[in-house]
Amino acid sequence: MDTDIVADTFESSQAAVAARIDEILDAVFAKDFDRLESYHLAGPKCTKFDDAEPLDRQDAETSARMEAEQFAAVEELQARFDDLKIDVFGPVAITTGTFVWDCTVDGHPVSGRTRSTVVFVEHAGQWLIAHEHHSPFVAGS
Repeated sequence: MDTDIVADTFESSQAAVAARIDEILDAVFAKDFDRLESYHLAGPKCTKFDDAEPLDRQDAETSARMEAEQFAAVEELQARFDDLKIDVFGPVAITTGTFVWDCTVDGHPVSGRTRSTVVFVEHAGQWLIAHEHHSPFVAGS
């Protein structure tokens, strides 16, 4: 009998994706950019739209460079995902939620909320980020 990728919840894969998200946050907190990059699908199928410049679609190389630059300037980062939803469709998972963060940049406190969609693919036994899309959380929306 074939698996119904729409109806099946894929509970073990959901747990694996949730664990990968925890690993991603841990890498960001530790400023371990090589580990963070290893959680992304390498190559031309990895893309990102960010809420920070450049607003154009980023490829894997640009995304890795921009993440390292952005997080390198951050101190005392506290971050979490609120209302995280993980939907698995066989070897693909789509996560949606609100990324909530507080930090210090150049001695100044900064905080925000970002709507985030992250698409993971299971490749070689690992859940890797294939696409990210982040947009500002506008008041009243």
